[in-house]
Amino acid sequence: MSFQGYTVVDADAHYLESFDALARYMDEPYRSRVTRATNPARLLPESLGDRLIEGRIKRDDVHYQAGIGGGDMTPDELGLVMDRLGLDAALMVANRLSLIGHLSVRDMAVAFCNAYIDYMLAEVADPDRGIYTMPICPWQDPEAAAEIVERVGDHPAVVGVCFMSAGANPPLGDVRYNPIYEAAQRFGLPIVYHSDPALTLTEGGSYVDGLQRLIEAHSLGFVFSNMIQMTSILVQGLPERYPKLQFVFQEAGLFWIPMMMYRLDEYFLKRRSEAPLLQDLPSRYILDRCYFGTQPIEAPKNLKPLEAVFEACNGAERFLFATDYPHFDYDDASAITKLNFLSNEEKQNVLGGNAMRVFNLQRGGVPAWQSTLSPESGTSLTAAQ
Repeated sequence: MSFQGYTVVDADAHYLESFDALARYMDEPYRSRVTRATNPARLLPESLGDRLIEGRIKRDDVHYQAGIGGGDMTPDELGLVMDRLGLDAALMVANRLSLIGHLSVRDMAVAFCNAYIDYMLAEVADPDRGIYTMPICPWQDPEAAAEIVERVGDHPAVVGVCFMSAGANPPLGDVRYNPIYEAAQRFGLPIVYHSDPALTLTEGGSYVDGLQRLIEAHSLGFVFSNMIQMTSILVQGLPERYPKLQFVFQEAGLFWIPMMMYRLDEYFLKRRSEAPLLQDLPSRYILDRCYFGTQPIEAPKNLKPLEAVFEACNGAERFLFATDYPHFDYDDASAITKLNFLSNEEKQNVLGGNAMRVFNLQRGGVPAWQSTLSPESGTSLTAAQ
């Protein structure tokens, strides 16, 4: 019980993987391409904007100060980070590879994604310590992405299948990606759509081209990314094509969700012949099959609008606490504990119980970190179900 008596599962924490570590798990010629590069970060498209505004934004507990690719983590640091944030478990998502969706070199994207999951499983992930991960799918090559899922999908530390959703063309509801969804459903793994600002230094590389500042890209790009993927997967009937899949949308906050529910419903009722696979309103699929990471949770001074979002989306059952650590705008668990419109049981669901269910954190047996949970927490998988 790590934070004010609550069990806390971070559904979206970023691991700052180093290029040296990734290169160790690459085959040739990709290993040499990375190790011989003067600046290997340039092998991936760069995101425009200085996250820390030349040091004027300070987070004293974040050790890196160089933006999206700066500073690397080691496995030994994770325990310290989890203790600092009051986390019982963390689902680690790639940091450098968050921009993989803008990499047009298909074989390099596949090489990076294979190396990432191999490194994480060999040196970082540890279910007994509450450290989990998921493969990043190179949607540029769906067959190769499906092979990654097939290769690691039964590992107890693998709890989902992650798309970096910005830049996917066509969007991720298209039948082109069927091999990935088939593999994920076969292993009982939820699909995670992790958004991205999608603002790059490459002209024509983004649907938010023309924005000049990080404030613009952060305010809109993350939300646009998930809006596009949600629209695609629902209208293309993905929940009906793969009835056992659950869908998780990360790093776009919460206020966009009710807007999409009712906007999609409105046009479905007018043009349902264009979504022939859907057997119900889009909002019903959202409420029944989708989960949402809370970060960056909108924090109005008047909590009534946020309370209305929780009510409209059944947030106590569908929202997953996420930090987005160590990025400059990360949240800690107080973002949830301070919400006085939630009961203690609802806070516990958001902070840990919902994530334990959707990511099935006992899929490899009861890990050591869960064996220490108090029965009163209500977050053991048996109680949560």
